[in-house]
Amino acid sequence: MPQQSKTRSLTIIGLLSALVFASSWIQIPIVFGGADSRIHLGNAFCALAGILFGPVIGGLSSGIGSMLFDFTNPLYISESPITFIMKFTLGFLAGYISHRKSYLGKNKSQNIIAATVGAFSYVVLYLIKTIIFKLINGEVWGAIIISLGVKGTSSTINAIAAIIVSVTLAAAIRPALDKSGIYDINSSSR
Repeated sequence: MPQQSKTRSLTIIGLLSALVFASSWIQIPIVFGGADSRIHLGNAFCALAGILFGPVIGGLSSGIGSMLFDFTNPLYISESPITFIMKFTLGFLAGYISHRKSYLGKNKSQNIIAATVGAFSYVVLYLIKTIIFKLINGEVWGAIIISLGVKGTSSTINAIAAIIVSVTLAAAIRPALDKSGIYDINSSSR
């Protein structure tokens, strides 16, 4: 890979990680029955990163930006490596599906499928993580079910928002990225 291409990829990863980080702060906290969660836009930018730049850049940007967000909150910091893996999966799947064959993130129907698979894969992983952590902490199943209800509801809202926002923004942003030459043949972003 030429040096210019490496530099471009690192720059794109840095910028997209910052967008994922910042968009994770656009949130509505939810607390119900002792369970806490939040509705936020972070997942939308994870899916957008994958749709625009493919699985590797999308996955790394999603994982890094979300992990950095976890670093800012003492409640989340211990889970930051798990967050990296789960959000990497979201961005990677969105990027892989939207860029397979010759789509290269340009097919709206394929992008909807990509964002849906990425976002709802994250929901499943998040709920599995919740069950495991609650069981490790010795919580009873009644409390776990309440927590799953709250987290499942907010995560589903996040997933739906991620699909709508990422596919809409991808369609709006892609022409400018094409015109700027960001996707030139030497770029590793495909």
